[in-house]
Amino acid sequence: MELRQLRYFIAVAEELHFGRAAAKLNMTQPPLSQQIQLLENNLGVMLFQRTKRRVELTGAGQSFLVQARAILASAESVIGMVQRVHRGETGRLAVGWKPWADLTALPPMIRAFCERYPDVQLEILNLTVDEQVSALLSGTIDVGFVVRPHDSGSHRLHNSELTSQFICRQALAVVVPKDHKLASRRRILLAQLSGEPYILFRRDSSPVFYDYLISLYQRSGVALNVRHEADHPSTVLGLVAAGLGITILPYSAYTTGSDVVFCPLPEKHGSLEILLVWRTKHPSALLKRFIDTITKYRRPSGAFRVR
Repeated sequence: MELRQLRYFIAVAEELHFGRAAAKLNMTQPPLSQQIQLLENNLGVMLFQRTKRRVELTGAGQSFLVQARAILASAESVIGMVQRVHRGETGRLAVGWKPWADLTALPPMIRAFCERYPDVQLEILNLTVDEQVSALLSGTIDVGFVVRPHDSGSHRLHNSELTSQFICRQALAVVVPKDHKLASRRRILLAQLSGEPYILFRRDSSPVFYDYLISLYQRSGVALNVRHEADHPSTVLGLVAAGLGITILPYSAYTTGSDVVFCPLPEKHGSLEILLVWRTKHPSALLKRFIDTITKYRRPSGAFRVR
């Protein structure tokens, strides 16, 4: 039994006239009658009672019409779904995420993609840079957002199997309690932080940022006085708001109405870049649409500044 035979049968069942059904199907009547006879022979039942004056559905034909419509609708749905997958309009993407991604412009980028392709399922996984690279190479994730210091690079991102695209640059800011002596400064020098109790973002949550921060202090000859450590930016901000110390975070973590103040660091202290990374070989149509949406949405350097 072929799908076209089901279409032929449904047309005849709806018209109850072979001539009109043939015209509806843009074919002649003899091959239509032949296909209906083949269908009846394959099923071993008569679907139509035929006389010279009229065509009627048999009891078996009436029952088969219900099933034929359901089968044809299901088949067309599957065909449509497969075609949409081929065009990259539906499917599933596993996306590597960075620990403070929810405090950046990345969520609006993801929202823009989801609004454009509402039938795509995204699986968001919080992974460090090294974990994302390993997951990309093994095929566990399809694409990742990774962070690295500006004008430097992770050697693992130079793997020929991976392609990366710059998305945005994040300036750094010193975060202090609103009643801190430095809260009124529009810009802070790193030397002014020497000896200040510091809330450190844990290395296992973001090794790249952790190592960059330690290196920043060491290169500047400033003593880092670590009092507490936390594994998420919101926790770090909460400890700073409680007056337990200061910290350095990307300026994109700034939130209004909080009990902390963000003071920009001079450009000489560097910044962080966010890259989109994926496997170079044979990206799917869906992945291409994701890359295209994100890269078109990306912000210029400094676009996260809110002051």
